[in-house]
Amino acid sequence: MGLATASCFIYAIVPQWAIVNILKLPYSEAFATTYFDQGHYFFYYHWGVMVGFMGVVMVVAAFKPSWRAPVVFYSFAEKAWMVVLYIASRGFANPSTYGYFPVLVVDSLVSLWTLGYWIEQRSIFPDPEIAFPSITANLETPSQTALSDSEKIV
Repeated sequence: MGLATASCFIYAIVPQWAIVNILKLPYSEAFATTYFDQGHYFFYYHWGVMVGFMGVVMVVAAFKPSWRAPVVFYSFAEKAWMVVLYIASRGFANPSTYGYFPVLVVDSLVSLWTLGYWIEQRSIFPDPEIAFPSITANLETPSQTALSDSEKIV
């Protein structure tokens, strides 16, 4: 899923090609003069870099356990929000959002994968407050003698 997310770098590298060929948004000269200007490119450059680096961080988190919790949470929040936005904008019935269907598919898969990951993690460690046995618990410790009540100093 990290590699699929990192593929969004294409929007930062060649936004016009990606918008037309991947998102399948319509292209016409009139559309190009008003839409494919630097103002709109700025959005796609930013989105491509932001989501692309999120994918890179997801890949790193797969090999670096200390990164997983915050990366997985942020990834889930960002991707679930994109799914909610698509559905809230009536994406299936709105012709202007048809091109975002591939984004919906990837973000839905990542969101479902994340929920499965969390469920699986909870089944391995059902109680976050659980105290795991120490590797030094069985080592002999010097015994300490307790004073009897008559020997205690008042």
